[in-house]
Amino acid sequence: RGLKIVVDCANGATYHVAPSVLEEMGADVIAVGVDPDGLNINEECGSTKPQLLRERVLQEQADLGIALDGDGDRLIMVDHKGELVDGDELLYIIAVSRQQAGQLPGPVVGTLMSNLGLEHAFQRQGIDFKRARVGDRYVMELLKQYDGVLGGESSGHIICLDRTSTGDGMVSALQVLATMVLKG
Repeated sequence: RGLKIVVDCANGATYHVAPSVLEEMGADVIAVGVDPDGLNINEECGSTKPQLLRERVLQEQADLGIALDGDGDRLIMVDHKGELVDGDELLYIIAVSRQQAGQLPGPVVGTLMSNLGLEHAFQRQGIDFKRARVGDRYVMELLKQYDGVLGGESSGHIICLDRTSTGDGMVSALQVLATMVLKG
């Protein structure tokens, strides 16, 4: 409640659900990329092309923006200043919040492409971090191997196994929003 959010659904699978979920949670929602025609999926919008989201967040003076990709499994966010928050940063936010709540079993899994700064930040927090080959299937393999629940890629494909069985951009976004609300 009380957040003004721009959500870009990339003219894809989440065009109806994502705005509805956020509205039901009490957010003031500005939805873009919600006019799929079968050909315009990810076309100059969504998590792969976040410029539209950045512009709308600034134009609407929104608190933040959420960009999903066409099939809804990736998430990129934008802060109130229009600055991108990529998958590594989102993974960090979720992981630290879970750690502080005592809800982070196993290591966090990233990929060979994860930012070295992310690994160092996890080390400073005392969070074990493993690197998998690039691809969500490899992240999933390591999560299962080490009994972890949280992993992801820089692209914003985040897996929260204690919430769902695969990457889901809205599930990931809700984890970040919950942290924002808890932390004020």
